[in-house]
Amino acid sequence: MRQTSPFSERFELAVIAVICMDLVLQTAETAEAMAGAATFFFWAGVGVWALYTVEWCVRIRRAEDWKKYAFSFMGIVDFLAVLPLWAFTGFDLKALRAFRLFRLFVSTAKLAVHTHAVSKLARAFRHAMDEAGALIAGTSIVVFTAGFGMYHLEREVQPEVFGSVYDGLWWAVVTLTTVGYGDIQPVTAGGRILATVAMFAGIGVIGSACGIMADALREAGDGEQAA
Repeated sequence: MRQTSPFSERFELAVIAVICMDLVLQTAETAEAMAGAATFFFWAGVGVWALYTVEWCVRIRRAEDWKKYAFSFMGIVDFLAVLPLWAFTGFDLKALRAFRLFRLFVSTAKLAVHTHAVSKLARAFRHAMDEAGALIAGTSIVVFTAGFGMYHLEREVQPEVFGSVYDGLWWAVVTLTTVGYGDIQPVTAGGRILATVAMFAGIGVIGSACGIMADALREAGDGEQAA
């Protein structure tokens, strides 16, 4: 699909705002202080689901080949996001919605206009924008997936440690950045397996970030010499 018209730009930005709002609502819903707002979160979830449904229909309508979009990876993720399976089964699809950030981040990154690069660092960020965008989107996916997963795996055994998804997200950020405070740690077999995967993912994230910036600084330097 082409994403070049003013409508497409506004549409992508609006969808990103809805996704961010959705993730905030999902996280806040698990906090103990929000226990009395169950009705609000329910109808907010219904509203977000309705917006996702409208988005999916618009993308189907505007696609040059709707079948190609519908059966593509992104189209399938969009379709799964609108399915209200959480209302009928115990399967948790909330973390799956984070995958939508990847496509939307790339789409808006292509629309961004970078001007007035007044320093080598600014030019380096410009050179690395696409790669850094993919890295940030991928890291966000891992953080939310690991955070939600650890919360569901550990909350029954350690309710005082993993009291909400906020605790799971805190653990995920500390683990993926290789800081490892040790204030929160899993004790179940499933939690430790997930922690092992997250640790190796953190090493990959740090290594990828260093490689991207090194290449970007080199390209910025080459650009200066060419000028």
